[in-house]
Parts: sequence; structure tokens; C-alpha cells
Amino acid sequence: MTTTTVNEEEQLYEELRRELEDVEDGEQRQRVLNRMIRQLKFAKWRKGRMHKFDNYFQNVKPVTLWFILATGALTPVLLFSMFIWVSLWVE
Repeated sequence: MTTTTVNEEEQLYEELRRELEDVEDGEQRQRVLNRMIRQLKFAKWRKGRMHKFDNYFQNVKPVTLWFILATGALTPVLLFSMFIWVSLWVE
């Protein structure tokens, strides 16, 4: 996953270079530059967040994954049952 973010950053830098070559006006150039800086900051932030998730899921045990899947699968059933129970109780 880190190689994709590195490739994405390289692509953003290349796009920034191309965009700045096309833009001649100072104000418009500044807007394009600010937009690209925001995109780069977001890519860096996402890379840091995904690194934390990657580390977590590399060390997780299969029992934990099964627990997460079972919880996610049973939550809608539980919520629907609660909805039915409350609607019968209100009536």
C-alpha cells in the first residue's frame, strides 16, 4: 500500500508541475498551487493513517477477525429486532 501512495505523490508532483507550466497569471497560479498543496497534505495524512491500519491488521489474530465479522453481521439483526420489540411495546 505504501508504494501506491508514493506513486500517487509522484503523480501529484508531476501534475503540479504541468499545471504550473500551463498557468501564467499570478493569482490563478497561487490558487492552483494551494489546491495541489492541500492534495499533497491529504495524501501524506492518509499515508500515515493507512500505515497505522496496516500495522494493526498485520498483528491481528484470526479470532479477532471472526469476532469483527460476526458483530458486523449480527448488528442489523439486533437493531431490527429492537425496532420490532419497541414498535410492539408502543402499540
